[in-house]
Amino acid sequence: MESRFNILQLARALLAVRFLLGQALATETEPLIRVGDTFRYGNHQARLVSLDSLPLVENEYSRRYRFDSSENPKLRELRDRYHLQALIAGGRDEFQQQVLLNDWVHRQFLKFGTPSTNCHGALRILNAIREGQTFYCSHYAETLVSAAASLGWIDRPLALRRHQGVARVGGSTEHSVTEMWSNQFGKWVMFDPTSNLHVERDALPLNAFEIRQEWFYHHGTNLVFVVGREQRRYQKKDLPIVLGQFAGFGELAFHPDEPDKYGFIGYIPNTDLMNSGYDYAGMFIVKDSLCDGTPWHTRKNPADPATDPYFPINQAAIQLTTHQEGVQISLRTQTPNLREFQVRFEDGDWRATAAVLAWPLKPGKCRLEARTINQFGVSGPISRAEIVVTP
Repeated sequence: MESRFNILQLARALLAVRFLLGQALATETEPLIRVGDTFRYGNHQARLVSLDSLPLVENEYSRRYRFDSSENPKLRELRDRYHLQALIAGGRDEFQQQVLLNDWVHRQFLKFGTPSTNCHGALRILNAIREGQTFYCSHYAETLVSAAASLGWIDRPLALRRHQGVARVGGSTEHSVTEMWSNQFGKWVMFDPTSNLHVERDALPLNAFEIRQEWFYHHGTNLVFVVGREQRRYQKKDLPIVLGQFAGFGELAFHPDEPDKYGFIGYIPNTDLMNSGYDYAGMFIVKDSLCDGTPWHTRKNPADPATDPYFPINQAAIQLTTHQEGVQISLRTQTPNLREFQVRFEDGDWRATAAVLAWPLKPGKCRLEARTINQFGVSGPISRAEIVVTP
């Protein structure tokens, strides 16, 4: 086992070296080919007509994140003990599978209210639920983050705080939700396991900042609150949404002022919650003048809150440069637990590839697709490029 592990480490190191070498060649010796550029290919003229690829974004906030490891045995135990693969199998696509997982987490909690035990980590929380313990929103979020990680998805925890005052219908001024990376939509999507919902605008699921801006600056009238595996849809005028009754607590509902808790958004930069707990020290916060006068944690605030916290992951970011054998493809990514890149040309089969490879062109339309595969077998968003070679 140790020998096999060392070989895998060596293979990954060689892949990284080749990737870095390819990046140096692409950025220092050859100009990048951009959409609309024409270039010579042998006796032919070629033109890059399209390139659809999520970028690689590295910034102060992306570098703060620590993601759970595919080698964490607790992830396998969580996935297998609760049959999570079978649970999501009924989803028609990745996003619907994520909705099913959110719904499952919501339904595990039998008592809601002030926690009756100082218990953390999804496995311990789920055990304690069966013992009759009481939990609240941060435990819902914690459980969803790790359940998603066990299936190869990245779900990150968020801490919310009302921008002003207190809730008009009781409850806490704070709340915990998550944002899960959607390979299907190529973006972060807010999931609230306590309220068993996500939020959409124009049929597109939204991240927490998008919800915040719609609620505070566009009156929230375009928001659709989508609840549970049944996908029940509500608008602002339909609130409150009653979620259930809990002994000792009363009615759990999504009240008309619940989205006021998106005033402050705290991004907690780790997902290895069964081992480390929440990294509140590394948290950064989005807020604006709406929050003036309301004290909360003092943290770094991103200059561009719409983009700085929303770096893509799982992408196969394509860079193209001219090359004597045709076109050189350089693939870059921030994929936690990366297993491999894959490419396919025209309508061929997917095949594993190094991060740097040649694209041998031929007269006519030449199509390339690229993606990542992580150690769980989950594929990232597909990147596409098309070059037309004139005979």
